[in-house]
Amino acid sequence: MVAAPVSVDHLAFPTRDLEATDVFYSKVMGATLVHAESGYSPSWKSDYLLMTYALTDGTRLSFFDWPADTGPYPDDPQMPDDVFHIGLRCETTRDVVAWQNHLFQHKVLYHNEDDGTSRRLFMRDPNGIRFKIFASETAKSHDDHEGRAREVFNEWRRITDR
Repeated sequence: MVAAPVSVDHLAFPTRDLEATDVFYSKVMGATLVHAESGYSPSWKSDYLLMTYALTDGTRLSFFDWPADTGPYPDDPQMPDDVFHIGLRCETTRDVVAWQNHLFQHKVLYHNEDDGTSRRLFMRDPNGIRFKIFASETAKSHDDHEGRAREVFNEWRRITDR
């Protein structure tokens, strides 16, 4: 059985220095802050900020900040699986289920998250690189909006004093 096609949607990493991260990607790399969201993650038992930058070619780099993050990276067993990863997008939830079956057949360990609205699979390659496979008909770039992203980012900095 061949698994459904996937494409790289984004790369995700933790950050401990919001200001330095923002300056580096906005000023040094010429990327645009295109998405930011904050909220509570039940799986992390913590509030979080997710901010995403788009490089000029459209490649999206996402960074997570959360108060409970104390490191170290990247081999910390306490690091939530959905922080440090390469996001691979399928078109349908059925495709994600096909990937789950495919991984099972190949004896690849994975972690499944399903919050009732979406299903996500997390796994590691032999080098320890984390991957997330999820379903979305459109790439995350569909929701890009620099102004809204800046508002969420600035509110998070104000609340957390970072």
